[in-house]
Amino acid sequence: MRQLKGFKLSDHTTLRVGGLATTVCEIQSPSDIQDFVHEYGNQDFFVLGGGSNIVAPDHEIKTPIAFMQLVNSSAKTDGDFVEINAGSGMLWDDFVADAVDQGLSGVETLSGIPGTVGASPIQNIGAYGTEVNSSIKSVQLVDGTTGKSRILTNEELKFSYRFSILKNLTSRFIIENVTFRLKRDKNSKITNYPQVAESLGINPGESVSIKELRNAILAIRKSKGMILDSKDHDTFSVGSFFINPIMEKDKVPTNAPMYENESGKVKTSAAWLIEQAGFEKGFRLGGAMISSKHTLAIANSGNATAEDVIELSNLITSGVKQKFGIALTIEPRILKF
Repeated sequence: MRQLKGFKLSDHTTLRVGGLATTVCEIQSPSDIQDFVHEYGNQDFFVLGGGSNIVAPDHEIKTPIAFMQLVNSSAKTDGDFVEINAGSGMLWDDFVADAVDQGLSGVETLSGIPGTVGASPIQNIGAYGTEVNSSIKSVQLVDGTTGKSRILTNEELKFSYRFSILKNLTSRFIIENVTFRLKRDKNSKITNYPQVAESLGINPGESVSIKELRNAILAIRKSKGMILDSKDHDTFSVGSFFINPIMEKDKVPTNAPMYENESGKVKTSAAWLIEQAGFEKGFRLGGAMISSKHTLAIANSGNATAEDVIELSNLITSGVKQKFGIALTIEPRILKF
């Protein structure tokens, strides 16, 4: 287990805010996890993957950090399906790219999402008509106090929209690996999302190659500033900062978009609510801004602090609440070391 020095969270988070962390351990193997738990399991610690869903504080951070770089993988065939066991530190889009290259379908619409494999089940990442829970078989966890390992099945993870039981586990844990079950199929029918079908020039639900669909998703995400680019400050973000609200149909504001939801309720557009509350693309507060490409993203204009980001988030949520009576839920974790 290697100790990393001079580790600034602003260099390891997609929002590019966060102070110097004094105790950072690089986790490259299961034995490194055990060493970390042995050394720091008797105190609070934090597990860092791709840093794509957190707002880290600006001050010096003394809390021990396990920096996940576990990228091992293995696969086994089960009929028309392949089960891939992937290390939690593997970059998510690398995993998707490998799956598509191997002719395995199920995660192609999740192309371009930042972060790591280990983070994907925690908030049940989703995009363009797919959620990752549809491809996950199980997750292997290590108890952060005892070092004991356990496996949670898909059913035990209790997935729902932007949620899994991992969000609410009271005991500390470290995700070691995730097992996915993907189908051998070079074509995909996950094209029901209108913007995706339109970009492909097909009708929703028609089949296209998974490589073609991946490329279309990447192009759409890039147009919205959702593909990391060191030259584009709009991409210095955590992606969507707010979750689309799910509510009773009669509670949706007049003219607001509505989408059917499996809960029996409907989902409306947080972006529409934000814009109608008076917050336009490019709106700034200190160094934080609403992306000029995507209303749901709070971005770092280049010199933002964590406080700037939080203040802008609070201003937006209070504005939407005042105009529509709807409480927006933020998607990233606001860290308070």
